[in-house]
Amino acid sequence: MINYQYVELKPSIFTFGKSSFADNVPSKFWLKNDYPVHICCGGEHTAVITENGKLLMFGDNTWGQLGLGSKPAVSKPATVKSLRSEKVKLAACGKDHTIVCTSKGSVYGVGSNQEGQLGLGHCSNAASFHLLPPFCSHAPIKMLSAGYNTSAALTGSV
Repeated sequence: MINYQYVELKPSIFTFGKSSFADNVPSKFWLKNDYPVHICCGGEHTAVITENGKLLMFGDNTWGQLGLGSKPAVSKPATVKSLRSEKVKLAACGKDHTIVCTSKGSVYGVGSNQEGQLGLGHCSNAASFHLLPPFCSHAPIKMLSAGYNTSAALTGSV
């Protein structure tokens, strides 16, 4: 006799690290009606991209790095409504800033910009996602990276 069991292998997110938003042991959570395909962490914030191109953010928002307005912190993933009309494909979190790239190749930045890490041409912080001026028309962006007060984009044919 053969016994079959059905186990749904739904993608899960595990967070860990001692902070206001995580424990020092892995904690698991799921997303309803969508699947995570990309995740990145900054100083004390996290970005999640779903298979449908939605951007979800949670964690500290002292510098506006979540792109959710003036809320001080968000403990559960929240959809970034200002980017709902876009399909986000890449994200990178710096210490207190976040940059994302959409399927159309547009790059947006939010959060601390004291060193110009958002690429906006000034050093004012941003609590909502701001579109960067176009900087690479010759090839699509393949990867984003963000450091303490820096950001980078890698281009190339896909």
